[in-house]
Amino acid sequence: MHHGLSLLRRIFRVRIPCLFNSRQMWLKVQTQSLFTRLNSLNRSRKVILALLVVCIFLYYFLSSWFTTEKHTIAPDNLAFCLQEKVERFSNSIDRYDVFLNQDNQEKTFPPYVGNGKLAASLDSDSGLFIRLNRALSLPVKYYPVVSTKIINSKAREASLLNVREGIAYNLKTVQTEGWRSKCNYVESRLYAHRSRPSVLVQDIRISNPSKRPLFIEFEQTGEFNWKNSKTSPKTETVRGQPVKYEVSEGEVDLPDNKYHVYAVVASVRLQKNTFTIKPGETKQYQVLTVVNYTKPYEKKQEKVTSAISAGVVKELINVMNIGTSDLQDEHVKVWSKLWESGFGISHSKAVGALNADKINTTIYYVLSNVPAPLHDLTVTSTERTKIQQVLHYPDRCYNGHSTLLANTLWVDVTDEDDIARVSTTWMITLEKMGCDFMVRSGAEGVLQAMLLSMGSLRFGDSHLEFKMEPKDLHRDLFFHRINYGNNSHLNISVIVGDDNKASIYVALDRNDRPYYACDAGCIDPPMQLSRKVQQFPVKLTEPLTAILYITADRVHMEELKHVLHLQSIKEAPPHEHHVIALHKHGHHFGGLPLIFWISVAFLVVVFHLFLVKLIINEYCQGQERYTGRRKGYNV
Repeated sequence: MHHGLSLLRRIFRVRIPCLFNSRQMWLKVQTQSLFTRLNSLNRSRKVILALLVVCIFLYYFLSSWFTTEKHTIAPDNLAFCLQEKVERFSNSIDRYDVFLNQDNQEKTFPPYVGNGKLAASLDSDSGLFIRLNRALSLPVKYYPVVSTKIINSKAREASLLNVREGIAYNLKTVQTEGWRSKCNYVESRLYAHRSRPSVLVQDIRISNPSKRPLFIEFEQTGEFNWKNSKTSPKTETVRGQPVKYEVSEGEVDLPDNKYHVYAVVASVRLQKNTFTIKPGETKQYQVLTVVNYTKPYEKKQEKVTSAISAGVVKELINVMNIGTSDLQDEHVKVWSKLWESGFGISHSKAVGALNADKINTTIYYVLSNVPAPLHDLTVTSTERTKIQQVLHYPDRCYNGHSTLLANTLWVDVTDEDDIARVSTTWMITLEKMGCDFMVRSGAEGVLQAMLLSMGSLRFGDSHLEFKMEPKDLHRDLFFHRINYGNNSHLNISVIVGDDNKASIYVALDRNDRPYYACDAGCIDPPMQLSRKVQQFPVKLTEPLTAILYITADRVHMEELKHVLHLQSIKEAPPHEHHVIALHKHGHHFGGLPLIFWISVAFLVVVFHLFLVKLIINEYCQGQERYTGRRKGYNV
């Protein structure tokens, strides 16, 4: 018995310390393993963070390489020549004053010119268009534009539309002596003269600075398949030189085939179709076309048609004696005068958003379908005074919602028919919304009416109202030189601040008397306007009223607050961040590209999956080791 007890003591003295030592060693191993895995996890986190930082830098600094639009052509021999000629328009292209059409371009801007009486396009096979109802939509089977071809040489070309000057260009270049040698080029410009509305002008300039001759072929069609028309070739001596021209005349059927117009077209004919430009030589050619036509009729009047024919020939001879540069300067001066008033909007990257390119070209195409009687040399001073009275004192124009929100007014155009449809839609809209008198006054009146319609600005009741809703003011807007009174022009801007709140800024461009303004509700005292910019908050009222009032009658403005009968008035809340971000960046996130945020989300998900897998593996392996060791101890 004593011997058995001693044996037990000996066993427990040996086995129990062994158990405790093994347990300590196991805990030590597990702790070391855990620290090792934590260190590995930390290193993994550092690697992932480093990759994340690298991604941020790459997307932030390199994303512009993928999003910046380039107005350039691929760097081959012909493209280099063409790019040299296009380069002089680069600043105007950036300002959306000139639009470049080139191969493989999704959106095109037809090189179309018009002056309200006639229209044509440089790259079209449709020929000449004259006025029918509200637009230049009636085709005449006469093709006044001369096309050029460089013989035995491969050429590259581009067309441009200068909306600021009302001129369409076709640039054709060819290189005959290898890379980076001097470039030969053919430049053709077309414009429908603004102060001489019967005149269409095409100037062709050919330059050959190379050491080889350049062979040019001209294709001048003129009358083609014009039913029951007659053409007469004639010659006139201009500045001591004989000039050939032809006169084509005949009836043009209206779409209903019941009414007709009688049209007469006189156009200069080139001496021959093929020209040789010697090395180092530059030549210029001018093709003048004069067009006139009657009002629609059922039965032709011989006296009227004969008078039109004589007038067309007389005007053609008169224009032949005007210098090329003087004729173009007359035209450009009128377009510059028309564009003194205008509209601007901040660029939006949102899909399908309306931007400056579409706005400028649409205004140009509409104005090209409208006469400018204030600048027409045949309009009398009495008629001009009546037009100015309408422009300076508009009434009830414009009465509707902002046309910036009407997609049907800003559609893409590809040819003359599209342009005529857009112009007709605009004319109907303005006429039916209270701007009928403005539209009748010509191009200036139409432009003022279009500007008023874009901002839902309305003249009436002795004041001007700015009636856009606060929720629609999430982009910067700029209205320049809005007519108000005989010698007064207003500049109105809406700018969205860093706090996403819109504010209104008003200044007088010039004025002949004091003007006053107040914000929505006119609760605050009227503020006198000056050439210094004045700021006004955008307020939200119930019921909705105009957000700004402008008048020359201070008493009238002080009384407005008593007739609006508002239930509530407060400052308009800031626009939601995702709305502003959508226009600024093209998506609802921040300033970085959308692909960047997708990548960040992907990395975060991968990191968490890796972390979860690591924890699961650690837990499972720890359980297996612990179970295995316990089994080993029991053996």
